[in-house]
Amino acid sequence: MVEELKTNYHPPFLCQNFYHIYNKAVGSDQLFYTDENYKYFLKKFSFFMNNVVDTYAFCLLPNHFHFLITPTANDPGLISRQFKRLFISYSMALNKQRGRKGNLFQKNFKRKVVFGEDHLKNVVHYIHVNPLHHSIFTDFRNYPYSSYKIIVGTGPTYLKRTEVIDRFSGLNVFIDFHTKNKIDIWKELLSFEENA
Repeated sequence: MVEELKTNYHPPFLCQNFYHIYNKAVGSDQLFYTDENYKYFLKKFSFFMNNVVDTYAFCLLPNHFHFLITPTANDPGLISRQFKRLFISYSMALNKQRGRKGNLFQKNFKRKVVFGEDHLKNVVHYIHVNPLHHSIFTDFRNYPYSSYKIIVGTGPTYLKRTEVIDRFSGLNVFIDFHTKNKIDIWKELLSFEENA
């Protein structure tokens, strides 16, 4: 069962598991064009998902996104349906704004179960440095559409900020892990995107 969960891109949503969620736009389309697009997607994410998942990290890039979540609703089908509602709602709004038609997101969004504390830390790091990996932003710490600045900040948030920091044994360790960690941990995680 564990091996199947490690390789399955659509494992069931179980409350005790962490999941690295990923999806991207169809073809060469973008998901986000303006600052308002990013903000609107996060607002819709909060509306549709906050009652069924806890969110630990995220990053939105022009053509794809990453989230680290744990289910809080003991209903795998409900969580999948809420993601579908999120994608449909956002797609309708963006299609109207851009004068486009058809699907915006790839079908069957990907999710991988996160196993163990080391894997969890590496996924958080990978999500936050994704703008650097894709050459979108030179300093991931200042990228405006990820959870990094929220976690190191003090403002109100629905993110599980304290839980993330605790898993890194403190804010200073969290910051050091992000600034000193080597990119070689990306190899396994990159396959997640490349095989999508």
